[in-house]
Amino acid sequence: MEDYLNPLLSQFDFSFIRSQAEMSKSKIKEEQCVSDKVELGDQLVVLADRKLLELPLEALPLLRQEGLTSVSRDFSLQLFFSRLSREETQKVESDNKKETKGGKGTKGKGDQSQAIKAVPANLELPPHTFAVDASNLQYIVDPYKEGHFEGIRLRRTMKEVLENHRQHLPHLWEGFISSKDRPSVFDVEQILSRCSAFIYMGTDPLLTRFPPAKLAGLNLTECHMALLFDPVQSKANILPSNNEQQNSAGQLTLERPLETALLLSLSGVGCIVLNQWHSTPKQEAQNLAAVLDNILRVRQTSGQAIHALRGLDCSHMPLYKVTGTDDQSLNTDSKEDEVRYTPALSPTAYNCILYGLPNLIAT
Repeated sequence: MEDYLNPLLSQFDFSFIRSQAEMSKSKIKEEQCVSDKVELGDQLVVLADRKLLELPLEALPLLRQEGLTSVSRDFSLQLFFSRLSREETQKVESDNKKETKGGKGTKGKGDQSQAIKAVPANLELPPHTFAVDASNLQYIVDPYKEGHFEGIRLRRTMKEVLENHRQHLPHLWEGFISSKDRPSVFDVEQILSRCSAFIYMGTDPLLTRFPPAKLAGLNLTECHMALLFDPVQSKANILPSNNEQQNSAGQLTLERPLETALLLSLSGVGCIVLNQWHSTPKQEAQNLAAVLDNILRVRQTSGQAIHALRGLDCSHMPLYKVTGTDDQSLNTDSKEDEVRYTPALSPTAYNCILYGLPNLIAT
């Protein structure tokens, strides 16, 4: 890929990326700042065409320099600007709401402005970042089929990872859905329409369960972040499912990662995290635990949380023990089902990518 893109990349000037010496000077100045303030560093947004976006661009040496703390993607400058403008507008509305009502939320159930969370007075956001109401975070666990063992393991993984973050966010469980059956289209629509962020984990892509035509008609401007941990590879879904056999070629095309990110973007979601290809249950559990830890405990931005998955900074991450997540048919060398963070870079490190705003931060 590097050789293929060299004629193009040689035309760019990457001198704006700060060197390690400049980064160290910046860190010295930040020592007097409060502990919850995040050093943003250099954030790079890649605008590329359709064919290039299907490549693991984050693996390019130019995009793995130490001066970069975030590498994200978007489809066009216009779409990226619309995301920023929407967040700026909601931030102004939130500030006006705090001034007029003393930071207290409205009591009307039908008021859509209730979804805009006012930032606590004692919490100072880093510059050029936007707040996401983490207390309105919801999740969807979609197993391969009802009662299937793989679905039980996915639910167990989600519950155990979320339980580890109960101390960081006491109200994390409010508004979450946990069901023994596969969520219906109505269930998914309700979750997407009323949350500020949501997590999806399933053996099939999200748009396998939720029709793309239905998604295109939704207004998801209140949903700032979508974290999609799919599709999960298992013995059960190696062969084509009934949905794949019945769906048309056009329908299957819209279920692919690139098209999914675009449809969510057009519906109003500001930040979309998803995989470029299949991943094992163990790898998905690791990514889920790492991303939530970076966002909720370390308080990194959305771009930093995904960039950390590439093994550039794993020293601060704890070890989570997630039982029942290892698929022996896919990984027979493991003796314990533990999620561990290692600095070793592999193709799986570049599977999880981010489209949209890299400067969202949970509050």
